[in-house]
Amino acid sequence: MADAIVDRVTVKKVDGILRPMLLVQPTGTESGFVPRKRLRKEWISTEHARLCLPDVTGERDA
Repeated sequence: MADAIVDRVTVKKVDGILRPMLLVQPTGTESGFVPRKRLRKEWISTEHARLCLPDVTGERDA
C-alpha cells in the first residue's frame, strides 16, 4: 500500500461498465517491503483506494 494524492477523477468504460477512476500521485510513503522506484502519476480504479482524505497537503488553505 502507498499513500497518494488524488489529482483527477473521471469515469472510464471497461468491458461495457462505467468505472470511476482516480489519477493519483504517490507521496513516497509505503507500507510494503519494496519501495516504489518511481513516483509518477497513475490511473487506478476506486476499488483500489483504501481511504481518501481531502486537503491533506494544505494547498487549499492559502
